Amino acid sequence: MNKTNRLRFLAALIACLFIFGSATAQRSDNTDRFFDESQGIKHRLWYGGGVALGFSGNSFSSLFQFGLSPLIGFKITENISAGPRFSVLYSHYRQDIGFDRVARANLFDYGVGAFARVKVVRGFFAHLEYGADNEEFPTDVNSSGTAFDTGRSLRNNGYIGVGYNDSSNSIWGYDIYVLYNVLLPENSFRSPFDLRFGLTYNF
Repeated sequence: MNKTNRLRFLAALIACLFIFGSATAQRSDNTDRFFDESQGIKHRLWYGGGVALGFSGNSFSSLFQFGLSPLIGFKITENISAGPRFSVLYSHYRQDIGFDRVARANLFDYGVGAFARVKVVRGFFAHLEYGADNEEFPTDVNSSGTAFDTGRSLRNNGYIGVGYNDSSNSIWGYDIYVLYNVLLPENSFRSPFDLRFGLTYNF
């Protein structure tokens, strides 16, 4: 991680901690009920299943991405939660390599990480996430001239973003949020933006 990326992630972390601190200062009428541990911890858990979609391209290359990311949240307070996240991501990369030839690659990534989320106001929330991902990437064009050989690397990703959750007064809901990867190398073929949507239970 270079110095610029470290500063970006640190700034994002400080911003989220400030938001978390502000939210902690807000108290609700049912705080006593929420912290009643005689209920166990089941009422503090919520579950989500995210779907990620992405597309980027230019005159020479294009990238389509589709991924799934289940997560489990633990409510530290009624507004702040944190927990583990798992992910699997499929990418289709296409590049014009000249002489009317196009090379393609089908790539699969998987990873684990941790997230923190804070409810801000009226369904809006801030989201911070850090994870380690085993990523597949294209290397050289193979002998056929139509596909890439691939390699793998373990890389850290740090996301910060905002989103909206609509539970409609029900235990089930859906959310949509956009994240920015502050640790993505500048020379990466991937997009730093990640658009996600999915279902939540007990959020």
